[in-house]
Amino acid sequence: MSTPSGQRLVLVGAVVVSLAGIALIWFGVSGMVSGAAEPAPVSATAAAKLPRVGAPALTEPPEVLVGRVAKPMRTARPTAVYIPKLGISAPLMELGVDAKGAIENPPLDHPNVAGWYRYAPVPGARGAAVITGHLDTRTGPAVFARLRSIRRGDQVQVMRADRSVAIFVVDRVEQVAKRVFPTEKVFGKVKYAGLRLVTCGGAFDRKAHSYQDNTIVYAHLAHAYHPGS
Repeated sequence: MSTPSGQRLVLVGAVVVSLAGIALIWFGVSGMVSGAAEPAPVSATAAAKLPRVGAPALTEPPEVLVGRVAKPMRTARPTAVYIPKLGISAPLMELGVDAKGAIENPPLDHPNVAGWYRYAPVPGARGAAVITGHLDTRTGPAVFARLRSIRRGDQVQVMRADRSVAIFVVDRVEQVAKRVFPTEKVFGKVKYAGLRLVTCGGAFDRKAHSYQDNTIVYAHLAHAYHPGS
């Protein structure tokens, strides 16, 4: 991937989320979050020791209401990502940039760990947050193996270190060639709290030892859950 630059995106949808359902999400996964307000970043080594994340309980939102969006949340470090419709549950590690200026990838020897890009906004805060994960490894499927099956209106839930849950709703999904990666669309500045999920896709180029495309999910913050609210 290339280094970020700015572009505004058009918000295409939002959702009313059941508070009862969100409460179930929290109680189902509260053991994943420490009591510290701002824990140390999760390194690749530490990520291997993170407990396996169980699928959270969820009440599906009753409807999608176009034009509605939640206000951005206060900044807090993300700790885990959940996509209930796909059965994806994964701890999050922190990612920076590599020597070529592209986003680092989570380590291949920890295929069930996803990563959040620390130089973009954190999930739930104003701006476009970015979470990446592998499609597969030489030994089998990885954390985002089923990401291409996500659809508009599906939920993406991000647990955060302040014990809150950022509930995102998918606006659209696209598959694009890596050679024309839409840098501005993914990393561009937006006035709302957005989220982009990125993994590999398309055909596998055996000569280059990589996939030719990227699957990119665009989502917006639909509800901010805080324990006790």
